Amino acid sequence: MGGAFGLSTLLSNLEASAEGAGSPPRFLLMYWPVGTVPSSFRPMGTGRDYTTSPILQPFEAAGLREDMIVLYGLSDKGLITTGSGGSEGGVVLRTTGANIPGTRENGGERDDAVAGGPSFDQIFLKNVARLSPLGSAPKYVNAIGDARVDSHETSCVCLSYDYATRSTPSATPGGSITENTPLLPELSPARLYAQIFAGFMPGGATDANQQELRRALQLKKSVLDYALTELERIRGMAPASERDKIDVHADAIRKLEQQLSARGGDPARCRLPEQPAAELIAPTGSTVDYGNPAGLVDESPVLAELGTRHTDVIRAAFQCDLLRVATFQWASAVDKVAFKGLKPGDPEGIYRHHPLSHRVVGSVDPLPSRDEDRDVVAFLANVHTWFNEKTATIVKSFKEATDVLGNPLLDTTIIPFVTDTADATHRRSPLPSLIFGGRALGIQGGQYQNFEGAPRPHNDVWLSIAQAYFPDAESVLVPLAAETFAQNPASFTGPIAGLWQKPK
Repeated sequence: MGGAFGLSTLLSNLEASAEGAGSPPRFLLMYWPVGTVPSSFRPMGTGRDYTTSPILQPFEAAGLREDMIVLYGLSDKGLITTGSGGSEGGVVLRTTGANIPGTRENGGERDDAVAGGPSFDQIFLKNVARLSPLGSAPKYVNAIGDARVDSHETSCVCLSYDYATRSTPSATPGGSITENTPLLPELSPARLYAQIFAGFMPGGATDANQQELRRALQLKKSVLDYALTELERIRGMAPASERDKIDVHADAIRKLEQQLSARGGDPARCRLPEQPAAELIAPTGSTVDYGNPAGLVDESPVLAELGTRHTDVIRAAFQCDLLRVATFQWASAVDKVAFKGLKPGDPEGIYRHHPLSHRVVGSVDPLPSRDEDRDVVAFLANVHTWFNEKTATIVKSFKEATDVLGNPLLDTTIIPFVTDTADATHRRSPLPSLIFGGRALGIQGGQYQNFEGAPRPHNDVWLSIAQAYFPDAESVLVPLAAETFAQNPASFTGPIAGLWQKPK
């Protein structure tokens, strides 16, 4: 195969699928910052007969209602947070479901939470064999659209934590503590592209090779054609006594090609996305800017472009079956992105998202009484709607895509969409959460459940999703019993009824 591990991987996975394995499962964790505005988020009604709320309208408009589960009233019940900040600790709690043993001494603020267990992307990757693709491509990738923070925080810009641990200096409780190692996100869509697709053609991800691959796919040339070309070249160099063996091998490949075609396996469905621009990189740095400094520019178009390019790469990698697990974070939990025209009565005003949330005096649910506070809350609702508009476009692109077997990509991809805190007051309950996709895995979309009267632990969302990945889904805690979160029985109650049904 000339060293093209990507082609070899694609061929091997197609062969396994032709033998009856079917399309593999996938997992993409997505995150938006700063919670929501409850009055604009909560739908009317419950179950399948709910009326979509203003904040959720972009998903309805994109035709995703039946591919979406809306949840509200979740909590971090039973979890120990040990001095962590609302936003900082919220991201770690949401992604690991485990206790926070303390905060790191990072030279800045003292509330930078460390993880007390691996994140659920890594838990699923470890425990579900079919989430690991064949070949030497990355087993997972992490990406982010904007990584600016207040004060050197790691927890604000990381959704993924390893099983490996390390010792780190602690601000709280002091001394040294053990943390699960952060698996930091990629800032550059171009580098993410190279990580996944660099070995897809012999000679790497050069422009000439990528153009050749696209031409071959557009002409519906089979991956196996590359193998046959290599065999023909070898046949010309081999001794005459060996040519019969080469011919037998080539004949076997042609038969396999016919079988794969008959079963729907079509490498032409594996299409590389446009290569992202090298200069497109998520911003980084530490800045305390809660006074909304002058001279801001609208940064939302760049964030939208970064989100599109990162997720285009991830979607293509899922389609080509080079990758099955990924995370994407729109922005830091202390989101520094400046948005223009989203504050009522101020069409030219530009404000940073998370810093402006600190201007709210009192509660946001019910809405505050002062007009200025109500305008800030409306701005926060508009920013959340902005995130949902962009996310709806991404999820719709998964819905419209097919994998190499011709099956709808979203049907075998589960996309949890989570946030760090409940709302602008930075409390940790009642939390919103969304789940997209997974129809072929048994996820039951088209419904809304509200647990405000009896809050459910957010870990119950993860246990509900886990049912789709394990063959013995009725007792999903059995394969997860050794995981860190499972050692704290106060942090979960079990899968949420009605979110999953065993596929027929």
